[in-house]
Amino acid sequence: MNKNRLFLVMQREYYAIVAKKSFIISTILVPLLVLLIGVVPVVLAQFNSSEAETVTIVDNSGKFAGAFEDNEDYRFVYISTDEVAPVADLHERYGDSYALITIPADVAETRKVNVYSDDAVRMSLMNSIEDQLGERLSREKILSYGIPEFEQMMKDSHIEVDVDALTWDNEVSSTVLASVVGIVLAFIIYIFVLMFGAMIMASVVEDKTNRIVEVIVSSCRPIELMMGKIIGVALVGLTQIAIWAVLLGVGMAMLSMSGLVPDTSAMAPGMTPGMEQAMPNIDSDLAKIIQMVMSVNWIQLLGMFIIYFIGGYLLYAALFAGFGSAVDQQSDTAQFTTPVMMIIVFALLIGESCIENPNGQLGVWCSIIPFTSPIVMMTRLPYDVPVWQLLTSIGVLYGCAILFTYFAARIYRNGILRYGKKVSYMELFKWLR
Repeated sequence: MNKNRLFLVMQREYYAIVAKKSFIISTILVPLLVLLIGVVPVVLAQFNSSEAETVTIVDNSGKFAGAFEDNEDYRFVYISTDEVAPVADLHERYGDSYALITIPADVAETRKVNVYSDDAVRMSLMNSIEDQLGERLSREKILSYGIPEFEQMMKDSHIEVDVDALTWDNEVSSTVLASVVGIVLAFIIYIFVLMFGAMIMASVVEDKTNRIVEVIVSSCRPIELMMGKIIGVALVGLTQIAIWAVLLGVGMAMLSMSGLVPDTSAMAPGMTPGMEQAMPNIDSDLAKIIQMVMSVNWIQLLGMFIIYFIGGYLLYAALFAGFGSAVDQQSDTAQFTTPVMMIIVFALLIGESCIENPNGQLGVWCSIIPFTSPIVMMTRLPYDVPVWQLLTSIGVLYGCAILFTYFAARIYRNGILRYGKKVSYMELFKWLR
Protein backbone atom coordinates (compact mmCIF):
# COMPACT_ATOMS: atom_id res chain seq x y z
CA MET A 1 0.00 0.00 0.00
CA ASN A 2 1.43 3.36 -1.09
CA LYS A 3 1.19 5.85 1.77
CA ASN A 4 1.30 8.90 -0.51
CA ARG A 5 -1.66 7.73 -2.59
CA LEU A 6 -3.52 6.73 0.57
CA PHE A 7 -2.93 10.20 2.03
CA LEU A 8 -4.13 11.90 -1.17
CA VAL A 9 -7.39 9.90 -1.20
CA MET A 10 -7.89 10.53 2.52
CA GLN A 11 -7.23 14.25 2.06
CA ARG A 12 -9.63 14.47 -0.88
CA GLU A 13 -12.38 12.66 1.03
CA TYR A 14 -11.87 14.80 4.14
CA TYR A 15 -11.96 18.16 2.39
CA ALA A 16 -14.82 17.11 0.12
CA ILE A 17 -17.04 16.59 3.20
CA VAL A 18 -15.74 19.34 5.50
CA ALA A 19 -16.03 21.98 2.77
CA LYS A 20 -19.73 21.26 2.24
CA LYS A 21 -22.27 23.67 3.64
CA SER A 22 -24.22 20.71 5.02
CA PHE A 23 -21.28 19.77 7.27
CA ILE A 24 -20.92 23.30 8.61
CA ILE A 25 -24.66 23.65 9.16
CA SER A 26 -25.00 20.25 10.88
CA THR A 27 -21.98 20.94 13.11
CA ILE A 28 -23.59 24.16 14.32
CA LEU A 29 -27.18 22.93 14.41
CA VAL A 30 -26.65 19.72 16.41
CA PRO A 31 -25.61 21.52 19.64
CA LEU A 32 -28.48 23.93 19.15
CA LEU A 33 -30.91 21.04 18.65
CA VAL A 34 -29.65 19.36 21.82
CA LEU A 35 -30.17 22.63 23.68
CA LEU A 36 -33.63 23.06 22.19
CA ILE A 37 -34.62 19.51 23.11
CA GLY A 38 -33.95 20.41 26.74
CA VAL A 39 -35.46 23.90 26.65
CA VAL A 40 -38.41 23.62 24.26
CA PRO A 41 -40.47 21.13 26.35
CA VAL A 42 -40.24 23.50 29.33
CA VAL A 43 -41.30 26.47 27.20
CA LEU A 44 -44.12 24.53 25.55
CA ALA A 45 -45.35 23.39 28.96
CA GLN A 46 -45.61 27.03 29.99
CA PHE A 47 -47.57 27.93 26.87
CA ASN A 48 -49.73 24.83 27.23
CA SER A 49 -50.68 25.63 30.82
CA SER A 50 -54.20 26.84 31.50
CA GLU A 51 -56.35 27.93 34.38
CA ALA A 52 -57.42 25.27 36.85
CA GLU A 53 -60.59 23.46 35.83
CA THR A 54 -63.52 23.30 38.26
CA VAL A 55 -64.50 19.79 39.28
CA THR A 56 -67.70 19.37 41.31
CA ILE A 57 -67.92 16.53 43.84
CA VAL A 58 -71.40 15.36 44.89
CA ASP A 59 -70.86 13.24 48.02
CA ASN A 60 -73.92 11.22 49.06
CA SER A 61 -71.98 9.64 51.94
CA GLY A 62 -70.95 12.93 53.53
CA LYS A 63 -67.59 11.49 54.58
CA PHE A 64 -65.09 12.84 52.08
CA ALA A 65 -64.89 16.55 52.74
CA GLY A 66 -61.31 17.64 52.04
CA ALA A 67 -60.34 14.30 50.51
CA PHE A 68 -59.46 16.05 47.26
CA GLU A 69 -56.73 18.67 47.30
CA ASP A 70 -56.66 21.49 44.75
CA ASN A 71 -53.70 21.65 42.39
CA GLU A 72 -52.57 23.75 39.45
CA ASP A 73 -54.85 21.77 37.08
CA TYR A 74 -58.05 21.25 39.08
CA ARG A 75 -60.10 23.08 41.69
CA PHE A 76 -62.50 20.80 43.57
CA VAL A 77 -65.89 22.05 44.76
CA TYR A 78 -67.37 19.79 47.44
CA ILE A 79 -71.13 19.30 47.86
CA SER A 80 -72.48 17.01 50.58
CA THR A 81 -76.08 15.80 50.18
CA ASP A 82 -78.24 12.81 51.03
CA GLU A 83 -80.25 13.27 47.84
CA VAL A 84 -79.52 10.86 45.02
CA ALA A 85 -80.47 12.95 41.99
CA PRO A 86 -80.86 11.66 38.44
CA VAL A 87 -77.96 12.28 36.06
CA ALA A 88 -80.08 14.72 34.01
CA ASP A 89 -80.74 16.89 37.09
CA LEU A 90 -77.07 16.84 38.02
CA HIS A 91 -76.13 17.93 34.51
CA GLU A 92 -78.61 20.80 34.69
CA ARG A 93 -77.26 21.98 38.05
CA TYR A 94 -73.53 21.47 37.57
CA GLY A 95 -73.12 21.35 33.80
CA ASP A 96 -70.80 24.35 33.87
CA SER A 97 -68.13 22.32 35.67
CA TYR A 98 -65.38 20.60 33.75
CA ALA A 99 -66.39 17.30 35.36
CA LEU A 100 -68.79 15.99 38.01
CA ILE A 101 -67.83 13.26 40.48
CA THR A 102 -70.63 11.37 42.24
CA ILE A 103 -69.71 9.44 45.38
CA PRO A 104 -72.46 7.00 46.46
CA ALA A 105 -73.28 6.43 50.12
CA ASP A 106 -72.04 2.82 49.94
CA VAL A 107 -68.74 3.66 48.23
CA ALA A 108 -66.82 1.80 50.97
CA GLU A 109 -68.51 -1.42 49.85
CA THR A 110 -68.82 -0.84 46.10
CA ARG A 111 -65.47 0.99 45.76
CA LYS A 112 -66.84 2.71 42.70
CA VAL A 113 -67.51 6.33 41.76
CA ASN A 114 -68.76 7.91 38.53
CA VAL A 115 -67.26 10.87 36.63
CA TYR A 116 -69.45 12.79 34.19
CA SER A 117 -68.23 15.32 31.63
CA ASP A 118 -69.03 16.67 28.18
CA ASP A 119 -65.83 15.29 26.65
CA ALA A 120 -63.29 12.62 27.49
CA VAL A 121 -61.81 13.20 30.94
CA ARG A 122 -58.08 13.75 31.25
CA MET A 123 -56.08 10.85 32.61
CA SER A 124 -54.51 13.15 35.21
CA LEU A 125 -57.96 13.71 36.75
CA MET A 126 -58.78 10.00 36.74
CA ASN A 127 -55.47 9.21 38.44
CA SER A 128 -56.00 11.97 40.99
CA ILE A 129 -59.46 10.61 41.87
CA GLU A 130 -58.19 7.04 42.22
CA ASP A 131 -55.21 8.01 44.36
CA GLN A 132 -56.82 10.52 46.70
CA LEU A 133 -60.13 8.71 47.17
CA GLY A 134 -58.38 5.36 47.56
CA GLU A 135 -56.10 6.80 50.24
CA ARG A 136 -59.08 8.24 52.16
CA LEU A 137 -61.03 4.97 51.93
CA SER A 138 -58.02 3.03 53.19
CA ARG A 139 -57.66 5.34 56.17
CA GLU A 140 -61.39 5.16 56.94
CA LYS A 141 -61.22 1.36 56.82
CA ILE A 142 -58.35 1.26 59.34
CA LEU A 143 -60.07 3.80 61.60
CA SER A 144 -63.17 1.59 61.66
CA TYR A 145 -61.19 -0.96 63.69
CA GLY A 146 -61.09 1.51 66.60
CA ILE A 147 -57.33 1.62 67.14
CA PRO A 148 -56.58 4.31 69.77
CA GLU A 149 -54.59 7.34 68.60
CA PHE A 150 -54.28 5.89 65.13
CA GLU A 151 -53.85 9.29 63.44
CA GLN A 152 -50.89 10.17 65.63
CA MET A 153 -49.41 6.72 65.13
CA MET A 154 -49.58 7.15 61.35
CA LYS A 155 -47.90 10.56 61.53
CA ASP A 156 -45.16 9.27 63.79
CA SER A 157 -44.57 6.18 61.68
CA HIS A 158 -44.19 8.14 58.43
CA ILE A 159 -40.41 8.32 58.11
CA GLU A 160 -38.48 9.38 55.02
CA VAL A 161 -35.00 7.98 54.53
CA ASP A 162 -32.33 9.87 52.59
CA VAL A 163 -30.15 7.31 50.84
CA ASP A 164 -26.62 8.30 49.77
CA ALA A 165 -24.78 5.99 47.38
CA LEU A 166 -21.09 5.85 48.33
CA THR A 167 -18.07 3.99 47.03
CA TRP A 168 -15.69 2.11 49.34
CA ASP A 169 -13.49 5.21 49.24
CA ASN A 170 -16.39 7.14 50.80
CA GLU A 171 -17.01 9.12 47.63
CA VAL A 172 -20.52 10.00 46.49
CA SER A 173 -21.73 8.04 43.47
CA SER A 174 -24.95 8.12 41.52
CA THR A 175 -26.65 5.19 39.83
CA VAL A 176 -28.96 7.50 37.89
CA LEU A 177 -26.10 9.66 36.64
CA ALA A 178 -24.06 6.58 35.68
CA SER A 179 -27.01 5.19 33.74
CA VAL A 180 -27.59 8.47 31.92
CA VAL A 181 -23.92 8.94 31.03
CA GLY A 182 -23.64 5.36 29.75
CA ILE A 183 -26.74 5.43 27.58
CA VAL A 184 -25.89 8.88 26.18
CA LEU A 185 -22.41 7.73 25.11
CA ALA A 186 -23.88 4.54 23.65
CA PHE A 187 -26.46 6.55 21.71
CA ILE A 188 -23.75 8.88 20.34
CA ILE A 189 -21.80 5.88 19.02
CA TYR A 190 -25.03 4.45 17.57
CA ILE A 191 -25.80 7.69 15.72
CA PHE A 192 -22.26 8.30 14.51
CA VAL A 193 -21.69 4.75 13.24
CA LEU A 194 -24.93 4.89 11.25
CA MET A 195 -24.33 8.42 9.99
CA PHE A 196 -20.70 8.06 8.92
CA GLY A 197 -21.18 4.51 7.67
CA ALA A 198 -23.99 5.70 5.41
CA MET A 199 -21.73 8.59 4.35
CA ILE A 200 -19.02 6.17 3.20
CA MET A 201 -21.49 4.00 1.33
CA ALA A 202 -23.00 7.06 -0.40
CA SER A 203 -19.51 8.22 -1.41
CA VAL A 204 -18.60 4.81 -2.88
CA VAL A 205 -21.89 4.55 -4.79
CA GLU A 206 -21.53 8.12 -6.05
CA ASP A 207 -18.05 7.41 -7.42
CA LYS A 208 -19.37 4.31 -9.21
CA THR A 209 -22.40 6.15 -10.60
CA ASN A 210 -20.30 9.04 -11.93
CA ARG A 211 -17.67 6.61 -13.29
CA ILE A 212 -14.98 8.60 -11.47
CA VAL A 213 -13.71 5.43 -9.86
CA GLU A 214 -12.55 4.12 -13.25
CA VAL A 215 -10.13 7.02 -13.50
CA ILE A 216 -9.05 6.82 -9.85
CA VAL A 217 -8.22 3.10 -9.82
CA SER A 218 -6.00 3.58 -12.86
CA SER A 219 -3.52 5.36 -10.57
CA CYS A 220 -4.57 4.00 -7.17
CA ARG A 221 -5.13 0.49 -5.84
CA PRO A 222 -8.69 -0.32 -4.68
CA ILE A 223 -7.52 -1.03 -1.11
CA GLU A 224 -5.88 2.41 -0.99
CA LEU A 225 -9.06 4.04 -2.25
CA MET A 226 -11.24 2.22 0.25
CA MET A 227 -8.97 2.89 3.23
CA GLY A 228 -8.59 6.51 2.18
CA LYS A 229 -12.34 6.94 2.26
CA ILE A 230 -12.69 5.19 5.63
CA ILE A 231 -9.91 7.18 7.30
CA GLY A 232 -11.01 10.45 5.71
CA VAL A 233 -14.57 10.11 6.98
CA ALA A 234 -13.24 9.03 10.39
CA LEU A 235 -11.25 12.28 10.59
CA VAL A 236 -14.42 14.15 9.67
CA GLY A 237 -16.21 12.53 12.60
CA LEU A 238 -13.38 13.28 15.02
CA THR A 239 -13.30 16.88 13.78
CA GLN A 240 -17.00 17.24 14.44
CA ILE A 241 -16.66 15.74 17.93
CA ALA A 242 -13.74 18.09 18.70
CA ILE A 243 -15.77 21.13 17.60
CA TRP A 244 -18.70 20.08 19.77
CA ALA A 245 -16.37 19.50 22.72
CA VAL A 246 -14.95 23.02 22.29
CA LEU A 247 -18.45 24.51 22.03
CA LEU A 248 -19.50 22.63 25.17
CA GLY A 249 -16.43 23.88 27.03
CA VAL A 250 -17.06 27.46 25.93
CA GLY A 251 -20.70 27.18 26.95
CA MET A 252 -19.83 25.84 30.40
CA ALA A 253 -17.22 28.58 30.85
CA MET A 254 -19.77 31.24 29.94
CA LEU A 255 -22.29 29.77 32.38
CA SER A 256 -19.65 29.68 35.09
CA MET A 257 -18.73 33.32 34.46
CA SER A 258 -22.41 34.30 34.56
CA GLY A 259 -22.78 32.67 37.98
CA LEU A 260 -25.35 30.07 36.84
CA VAL A 261 -22.86 27.26 37.48
CA PRO A 262 -20.96 27.32 40.79
CA ASP A 263 -17.19 27.60 40.68
CA THR A 264 -15.65 24.32 41.81
CA SER A 265 -12.03 25.28 41.22
CA ALA A 266 -11.42 25.52 44.96
CA MET A 267 -12.42 21.90 45.47
CA ALA A 268 -9.62 19.47 46.14
CA PRO A 269 -9.51 16.28 44.06
CA GLY A 270 -11.45 13.47 45.66
CA MET A 271 -13.16 15.82 48.11
CA THR A 272 -15.88 13.93 49.96
CA PRO A 273 -18.79 14.83 52.21
CA GLY A 274 -16.82 17.67 53.86
CA MET A 275 -17.21 19.56 50.62
CA GLU A 276 -19.89 21.83 52.00
CA GLN A 277 -17.31 23.54 54.20
CA ALA A 278 -15.30 24.58 51.16
CA MET A 279 -18.45 25.88 49.48
CA PRO A 280 -20.48 27.55 52.21
CA ASN A 281 -22.65 29.49 49.80
CA ILE A 282 -23.87 26.46 47.84
CA ASP A 283 -27.01 24.61 48.76
CA SER A 284 -26.32 21.12 50.13
CA ASP A 285 -28.42 19.45 47.40
CA LEU A 286 -26.51 21.30 44.69
CA ALA A 287 -23.23 20.38 46.38
CA LYS A 288 -24.29 16.71 46.35
CA ILE A 289 -25.07 16.92 42.64
CA ILE A 290 -21.66 18.41 41.98
CA GLN A 291 -20.07 15.60 43.98
CA MET A 292 -21.95 13.04 41.89
CA VAL A 293 -20.76 14.63 38.66
CA MET A 294 -17.19 14.76 39.92
CA SER A 295 -17.35 11.15 41.11
CA VAL A 296 -17.68 9.97 37.50
CA ASN A 297 -14.32 9.03 36.01
CA TRP A 298 -14.71 11.24 32.96
CA ILE A 299 -11.16 10.67 31.69
CA GLN A 300 -11.71 6.91 31.59
CA LEU A 301 -15.18 7.22 30.07
CA LEU A 302 -14.17 9.66 27.34
CA GLY A 303 -10.99 7.69 26.61
CA MET A 304 -12.94 4.44 26.26
CA PHE A 305 -15.54 6.29 24.20
CA ILE A 306 -12.89 7.30 21.65
CA ILE A 307 -11.41 3.77 21.60
CA TYR A 308 -14.80 2.11 21.05
CA PHE A 309 -15.96 4.76 18.63
CA ILE A 310 -12.90 4.22 16.42
CA GLY A 311 -13.11 0.42 16.68
CA GLY A 312 -16.84 0.29 16.03
CA TYR A 313 -16.55 2.78 13.21
CA LEU A 314 -13.77 0.82 11.47
CA LEU A 315 -15.76 -2.41 11.74
CA TYR A 316 -18.99 -1.04 10.34
CA ALA A 317 -17.32 1.38 7.90
CA ALA A 318 -15.56 -1.56 6.25
CA LEU A 319 -18.89 -3.34 5.85
CA PHE A 320 -20.59 -0.22 4.42
CA ALA A 321 -17.70 0.40 2.02
CA GLY A 322 -17.65 -3.22 0.84
CA PHE A 323 -21.41 -3.37 0.36
CA GLY A 324 -21.41 0.02 -1.37
CA SER A 325 -18.95 -1.24 -3.97
CA ALA A 326 -21.28 -4.15 -4.81
CA VAL A 327 -24.23 -1.99 -5.97
CA ASP A 328 -24.70 0.49 -8.81
CA GLN A 329 -27.13 2.93 -7.21
CA GLN A 330 -28.25 4.08 -3.78
CA SER A 331 -31.65 2.40 -4.02
CA ASP A 332 -30.01 -1.04 -4.21
CA THR A 333 -28.16 -0.72 -0.91
CA ALA A 334 -31.13 -1.68 1.30
CA GLN A 335 -30.59 -5.44 0.89
CA PHE A 336 -27.13 -5.09 2.47
CA THR A 337 -27.62 -2.23 4.91
CA THR A 338 -30.84 -3.48 6.54
CA PRO A 339 -29.21 -6.44 8.39
CA VAL A 340 -26.34 -4.20 9.53
CA MET A 341 -28.72 -1.53 10.82
CA MET A 342 -30.80 -4.16 12.62
CA ILE A 343 -27.68 -5.36 14.45
CA ILE A 344 -26.86 -1.80 15.55
CA VAL A 345 -30.43 -1.18 16.75
CA PHE A 346 -30.36 -4.54 18.54
CA ALA A 347 -27.12 -3.49 20.27
CA LEU A 348 -28.74 -0.26 21.48
CA LEU A 349 -31.71 -2.17 22.90
CA ILE A 350 -29.37 -4.55 24.72
CA GLY A 351 -27.45 -1.56 26.08
CA GLU A 352 -30.65 -0.08 27.51
CA SER A 353 -31.51 -3.40 29.18
CA CYS A 354 -28.01 -3.57 30.72
CA ILE A 355 -28.70 -0.44 32.77
CA GLU A 356 -30.70 -2.51 35.26
CA ASN A 357 -28.24 -5.42 35.32
CA PRO A 358 -24.85 -4.38 33.86
CA ASN A 359 -23.12 -7.58 34.97
CA GLY A 360 -25.71 -10.02 33.61
CA GLN A 361 -24.74 -12.74 31.16
CA LEU A 362 -26.38 -10.93 28.22
CA GLY A 363 -24.51 -7.70 28.95
CA VAL A 364 -21.16 -9.42 29.49
CA TRP A 365 -21.26 -11.43 26.26
CA CYS A 366 -22.69 -8.64 24.12
CA SER A 367 -19.96 -6.30 25.40
CA ILE A 368 -17.40 -8.75 24.01
CA ILE A 369 -19.09 -9.63 20.70
CA PRO A 370 -17.61 -7.01 18.30
CA PHE A 371 -20.86 -6.10 16.52
CA THR A 372 -22.52 -5.02 19.77
CA SER A 373 -19.59 -4.22 22.09
CA PRO A 374 -19.08 -0.52 21.12
CA ILE A 375 -22.61 0.30 22.27
CA VAL A 376 -23.20 -2.22 25.07
CA MET A 377 -19.85 -1.60 26.77
CA MET A 378 -20.59 2.13 26.99
CA THR A 379 -23.63 1.41 29.17
CA ARG A 380 -21.58 -0.90 31.41
CA LEU A 381 -18.45 1.23 31.83
CA PRO A 382 -19.86 3.52 34.57
CA TYR A 383 -20.30 0.39 36.73
CA ASP A 384 -16.59 -0.55 36.83
CA VAL A 385 -16.26 -3.36 34.30
CA PRO A 386 -13.56 -5.96 35.17
CA VAL A 387 -10.26 -5.25 33.43
CA TRP A 388 -10.14 -8.65 31.71
CA GLN A 389 -13.53 -8.06 30.11
CA LEU A 390 -12.47 -4.62 28.94
CA LEU A 391 -9.20 -5.82 27.42
CA THR A 392 -10.88 -8.84 25.82
CA SER A 393 -13.60 -6.65 24.35
CA ILE A 394 -11.14 -4.15 22.87
CA GLY A 395 -8.89 -6.90 21.51
CA VAL A 396 -11.76 -8.78 19.85
CA LEU A 397 -13.24 -5.53 18.47
CA TYR A 398 -10.05 -4.32 16.81
CA GLY A 399 -9.10 -7.83 15.66
CA CYS A 400 -12.46 -8.22 13.93
CA ALA A 401 -12.23 -4.66 12.56
CA ILE A 402 -8.94 -5.58 10.84
CA LEU A 403 -10.37 -8.90 9.63
CA PHE A 404 -13.53 -7.34 8.19
CA THR A 405 -11.48 -4.57 6.60
CA TYR A 406 -9.54 -7.30 4.80
CA PHE A 407 -12.78 -8.99 3.70
CA ALA A 408 -14.28 -5.65 2.62
CA ALA A 409 -11.15 -4.90 0.58
CA ARG A 410 -11.61 -8.14 -1.38
CA ILE A 411 -15.26 -7.30 -2.04
CA TYR A 412 -14.30 -3.74 -2.93
CA ARG A 413 -11.63 -4.90 -5.38
CA ASN A 414 -14.11 -7.16 -7.22
CA GLY A 415 -17.18 -4.94 -7.06
CA ILE A 416 -15.91 -1.44 -7.66
CA LEU A 417 -15.74 -1.83 -11.46
CA ARG A 418 -18.81 -4.07 -11.90
CA TYR A 419 -21.97 -2.55 -13.37
CA GLY A 420 -25.42 -3.60 -14.54
CA LYS A 421 -25.95 -6.65 -12.32
CA LYS A 422 -27.39 -7.00 -8.84
CA VAL A 423 -25.01 -8.87 -6.58
CA SER A 424 -26.29 -11.56 -4.19
CA TYR A 425 -24.81 -12.70 -0.91
CA MET A 426 -23.61 -15.91 -2.57
CA GLU A 427 -21.59 -13.92 -5.09
CA LEU A 428 -20.08 -11.86 -2.28
CA PHE A 429 -18.87 -15.06 -0.65
CA LYS A 430 -17.29 -16.10 -3.95
CA TRP A 431 -15.42 -12.80 -4.06
CA LEU A 432 -14.10 -13.46 -0.56
CA ARG A 433 -12.58 -16.73 -1.72
